Amino acid sequence: MSYCPLQTIVVLRVQIHTNIISMRYAIKNQQVTLYLDNPKRTTETIARQSFAGSGLSEQTIISVLNAVVIKYRGQVLRSQQSITTIFLRPFFAFFKKSGNSWPLTSADWQITIYSFFEFYLTDTTWSKGQSRYRIGMWSGRVASLLEFFVEEEIIPRDVKIPKIRRKWIRSLSKEQALLGQPHTDLTTKPKKLLLDINIGITDADYLDTIEKKCRNLVNVIRTICQTHWTRLMLDGETGRKLADQVTDSEIESAITTQQYGTPRQNGGPQIRYASPAYEHGLAWALALIRHSLANGNTKDCVSLETLRASPFFPKRLFFTRKKHEHYGVLENLTAMSHEQWQAIQLPAQFYRFSGLLTNVDIAAVCCLLIIEHPSFTSEALQDARLLDVRGKPYLLLTDNNEHSILSLDKPRAGNRKSVVLTSVSQKLVMDILQWTAPVRKALRRCGDKTWRYLFLGVTHINGQHGHLGILEGKVNYLTGRNTNIGLTTIYPEFNQHGLEKGSFDFRRLRNTLGVIRWFETGSIIEMSRQLGNTRKVALENYLPPALLHAWNTRIIRRFQNFLIILAAHDEPYLLEVTDFSNIQDLQHFVAQLVSDYPPKTSPLGNEVQRRLGSDQQKEAVSSTSTPSLLSVQLSPKSLGILYAFCDYAKQTLSDDELKKIDALTGLAPQQFIDIGSLFRHAAESESIHSSLREMLDVPLLKQVHGEALAMQKYLTINFPKLAIKDDWMERL
Repeated sequence: MSYCPLQTIVVLRVQIHTNIISMRYAIKNQQVTLYLDNPKRTTETIARQSFAGSGLSEQTIISVLNAVVIKYRGQVLRSQQSITTIFLRPFFAFFKKSGNSWPLTSADWQITIYSFFEFYLTDTTWSKGQSRYRIGMWSGRVASLLEFFVEEEIIPRDVKIPKIRRKWIRSLSKEQALLGQPHTDLTTKPKKLLLDINIGITDADYLDTIEKKCRNLVNVIRTICQTHWTRLMLDGETGRKLADQVTDSEIESAITTQQYGTPRQNGGPQIRYASPAYEHGLAWALALIRHSLANGNTKDCVSLETLRASPFFPKRLFFTRKKHEHYGVLENLTAMSHEQWQAIQLPAQFYRFSGLLTNVDIAAVCCLLIIEHPSFTSEALQDARLLDVRGKPYLLLTDNNEHSILSLDKPRAGNRKSVVLTSVSQKLVMDILQWTAPVRKALRRCGDKTWRYLFLGVTHINGQHGHLGILEGKVNYLTGRNTNIGLTTIYPEFNQHGLEKGSFDFRRLRNTLGVIRWFETGSIIEMSRQLGNTRKVALENYLPPALLHAWNTRIIRRFQNFLIILAAHDEPYLLEVTDFSNIQDLQHFVAQLVSDYPPKTSPLGNEVQRRLGSDQQKEAVSSTSTPSLLSVQLSPKSLGILYAFCDYAKQTLSDDELKKIDALTGLAPQQFIDIGSLFRHAAESESIHSSLREMLDVPLLKQVHGEALAMQKYLTINFPKLAIKDDWMERL
C-alpha cells in the first residue's frame, strides 16, 4: 500500500457485474433452461423457453444458444432475461407456426429472415405488444443479435438483416422528469403542467421561481433523509448500550445450563429472558442478536422465524402490538416522533435498535449520496461492492480517514466515475461500514458471496423477515408499494411538498440536481460535469422536456399576447381577448413590455413606445442611445477567481445577501455572478455571429476560459479560507 506524502486517502472502488459462474444453458425434453448471471442470487436465476413443435434439432438449438451466451455473457441480469423473451420465444414460435425447416442456403436464409421479420412485427401469438414496442425491440436487440449470428457464421454473410429507421420526434429526455412532477402528457393544456406557465412575470423571475422550487424540494429530501440517518445512528447506539448489559458469557452459561428464563414471583411457567414481559427482556434480546451475528453460520440466524423458535424468545413475538408480544419500551427510547415510530413495522423497530440496516435506511442513504455526488446513479450505488470475486480490495484504508475517493461503475455508460467524498458522504460511508461489519462477517462465515457488497442488513426472502443479505433501497422503499413501507410513509412531510408515489424517485432527484447546476451556471457543459455525462447526453437526456416545454409555451403565449395588446391597445375588449384574468396583471404585463422594448432597438420597440408608452417615453425616443460593447481585460487567474467566487456565493449567501449592495464599492455579489455567467456563455456558446466572434476575440476568450476552469477547482477548495488581514501592527 502506498501513502500520499501530503494526505492519506481512503480509496473506495466499487465494481459490479463480475461473476464467478457465467451465463450457461441446459437442454432437456425439448426445453431450454438458461442459467443467468446474478451475483446477488440466493438460488439459481433461470429462464426457460420450449422449442417443442418447432422442428429444430437439438444441435441447431445448441449453435443458436452458444451465440446468445457469447454475446450476452457478463451483461446485466435484465438484459439476459429480456433476450429470452424478445428473441428466443418468437424465434421458436416462428418455426413452430410456419413449419419451416432450418434453412441451408443463402436464398433460403434471406426468405426465412424476411418472414421472421414480418412474423415478429405482426403476429400476436407470441406477444400482445404494440407495434411501437416490437419495432423498438427489433431495432435495439433482435437485429443486432442476428448480425452477430452472421459474424458467428450461423447465418451466411451475404444475408441482409432488415432494419427499421425511426424518426425521433421528441428528445430522449421525455422521460426525465423533475422532483414532484408526475408522469404527464405534454400535449395537455399548459395549466396542467407542474411548472406554472406564468406570462405575466419577467423571464428572470420565472426561471428564479422554478429554480427556487427545485432547490426547496432537494433541501426537503436532504433534511428528512439526514434526520432519518442521524436518528437511526442514535437508536443504534442506544441499542448497543442496552445489549452491553448482558455479556456473551452470560448467554453461553444460559445455553450450557439450558436455563432460558427466570421464575415468576407468583409461580407458573418461567419468563423467558428475551420476553418483553421480563424486566431486562429488551437487553437480553439485543444481546442475543449480537451473539447470533458473531457466531451464526446461516443467513437466517437473526430472522423472525429463528427468534420465535429460540427458547429465549416468546413464540408469538411481533404477532400483535400486545405488551407481551413486542418491545413497547422502544417507543420511549427512540429518537423518532410517536407518529414516525408507529409507521414502522414491529420487527423493523427491533432490528433498528439491533444495529441492522433495512431497505428504507439504504433508500435514504442513496438519496443523500446522490445529492452530494450527482454523478452517481442509484443503480451504481445499489450495486456497490468492496471486493471483487478474486478478493482484490476496492476499499483501501490508511491511517487517516479525513479524505476518501469513491469510485463506481456506471454500466450503461460503460465507464467508472470517481469523486472525492464530501464530509457528509464520508461520514455516511464510514457509518455504513461500521454497521454492516457484523453482517459481513456472518455472511462470509456461511459462505455467501454477497458479503462483498457495501449495503448489507436484514431483508425479506420468500416472505420471511430478518434474513441477512444485500439491501438495494429501490424506489419502492422511497414511496412504498403493496406491503412495503417507504420514507414517505414514515415522513408525511414528503407528501406535503408533492414528493409522493409517481413524482419522487432517484431518477427525478438526479435530474433536478443537474437542472439546478444548469441554473447556477447557465452551461450545459457544467451540467454534464455535475452528472458525469457528456454534453450530448446531458442535453438529450437530462434537461427535462417539461421545463423546455413550459418555457417554449410561455414564450409563444407571451408573444401572442404582445401582438394582441399592440393591435387592440385602445379597445374596450382588450382584457377579454388576452390571457389575463384581471386588469392588474394586464397592466403589469404592459409595463414590462414598455421596459423590455426600448426605443430604437427594433421596429417593435418603436411601436411599443408609440402605442403603450407615456408621453415622456415618447419624447425620449429621439434621445435614446443604442447599446454599446463592454470591454474587459481578463487573465486566467482573475477569471478563475471570479468563477470560484460565483460558486461560493451561490452556495453560502442567501437571496437577500446576494442582492445587498456594498456601501464602499456600490456593488452587490449578484452583479459578479451575472458577469461570470456572461463570460461563461460567451466562451461556451457556438451560436455567436462571425462578425461578433472576431470583435470579442472568442478563440482567446475560450483559451482563457479553459485555463480559468482548471484553476477554479483549486481556488474553490481554498476560497473559504481567503481573508483580508491588516498587518500594520506587525510592522510596529
